[in-house]
Amino acid sequence: MISSINRQGNHIGIDWNNGDHSLFHHIWLRDNCRCQQCGDRSGGHSYLETGSISADITPAEVSLDASGSLVINWKNDGHLSQYSAAWLSANCYSAKAVAARRRQPDLWDSSISSKLPSCDFEQIRIDDAARLKMFESIEEHGFVIIDGLTSKPEQIEQLAAVFGFIRETHYGRVFDLISTPQQRILAQTSHAIRPHNDELFRDPIPGLLMMHCLQPSDCGGGASVFVDGFKAAHNLRAQNRDLFDLLCQVPLRHQRFLVDEVDDVALSAYWHCIQLDHFEEVVAVHINERTLAPLDTPEDMTEAMYEALKALLALVYADDARISYRLEAGQAIVLDNHRVLHAREAFKGNRHIRQCHVDRDEFFSRLGALRRRVAASH
Repeated sequence: MISSINRQGNHIGIDWNNGDHSLFHHIWLRDNCRCQQCGDRSGGHSYLETGSISADITPAEVSLDASGSLVINWKNDGHLSQYSAAWLSANCYSAKAVAARRRQPDLWDSSISSKLPSCDFEQIRIDDAARLKMFESIEEHGFVIIDGLTSKPEQIEQLAAVFGFIRETHYGRVFDLISTPQQRILAQTSHAIRPHNDELFRDPIPGLLMMHCLQPSDCGGGASVFVDGFKAAHNLRAQNRDLFDLLCQVPLRHQRFLVDEVDDVALSAYWHCIQLDHFEEVVAVHINERTLAPLDTPEDMTEAMYEALKALLALVYADDARISYRLEAGQAIVLDNHRVLHAREAFKGNRHIRQCHVDRDEFFSRLGALRRRVAASH
């Protein structure tokens, strides 16, 4: 609730009942009028053109109506705008308010092995609250284990439908990871694989990675390995800020050239090993030694880049950074491919994993919709 309002130069100050204070600039308020004529910018349906707003836009009158909403009669164009207290609070852009709205990831290492986030497949399909908890586990930890599936091949597509739409590539909608003498890529062997992000040679990079176990290895090996890339980046920043900054600033090229009787592809893309947002927080980690192309960084940066890469890889490959989990038949794991690196221990005999990708935009859209729906039901 708004306790008081006051005009201060080019903005309006608002005091809230909880003791907080916000300010809203005149041009921001006029630009965000939500009336039928102007449209709703927060919903992506604005009709008002920002360029049409006068640089010296000024209220003629400011007041609170009976509902506690802010009402402004604009001097320049005679327009009347109304803003509810709840909407202003939700869209306040003070540093404190913006920080409060940002959700911080829960960084982890091998110590999380005893309390891995997990859920039941049937429950998340029918229960919004359970599905929201599962989505938030991915947002916070970057992964979740799904129990309660069968070993039917089509179930991975049913699982993917919970999160979004399957992204089809030259591998198809779903890719079978089976050890075979006719392997085209390392994933189709029984060899151990180092932690990595998938398919960094694409633009955009696949978002969520899903792996559904139809048959675990006969020998008891072949456990999946997972590493929190955000934690590794956090540790590198603490240990050597110069090397950390270099990996944030200089993109590296990844490539896959695959020519055989099935495919003829020449994929290539540049990505930063560590990506920051405008708050200087890590929002993505992109690491895969196998697909890294020959470095083409400036000559005077080559040795420093190798030093930075080796420092980050040492953190990613460290034993205390990883968790190891053997998927059994009817289990799946969903992970954020822009954060969690995955690997595999060596095995002998048969093992069958089905894999597919869903882009992150649909995941985060469904997460936001779930939050609104669950909140409205309480």
